[in-house]
Amino acid sequence: MKHTFIGADGQEKTVNISDEVLTQGRKEGLNVAETIERYLSDEGYVVNDVVAELTDKAKAAGVNNAGRASGTKAKRKAPVRKPDYTKRAIIDILADTVKEMRITDLTPHDVEVTNIERIISFSIGEDKYELTLSKKRKPKK
Repeated sequence: MKHTFIGADGQEKTVNISDEVLTQGRKEGLNVAETIERYLSDEGYVVNDVVAELTDKAKAAGVNNAGRASGTKAKRKAPVRKPDYTKRAIIDILADTVKEMRITDLTPHDVEVTNIERIISFSIGEDKYELTLSKKRKPKK
């Protein structure tokens, strides 16, 4: 369907609106005039003041990343974990035990707690080792 209208610049313009657009408008409960108005606004032929105002509000509120530069994501905060003092005590005891081990060729050195609630690293000879402590979750009831 061809539709002629006066553009924002005051010039008469004619556009061809496909039957699919008109059919979609009917499916959405719009009459032909409303469908044409929406098409012209969506395609940038005319400026609808209500749509422009709502778009500006959405951009200001940051809806759908409208307020951010394209391709950027919001930074996610790292979760704050509660200290597990039981795990810390176990790691301390295990680290002390590894430091005290004295077995002929298997004497550990460079014993280090790399994560206070999880990992102990050490060397025996030229080989490096890590002990990792894991706490199992309680089963769901």
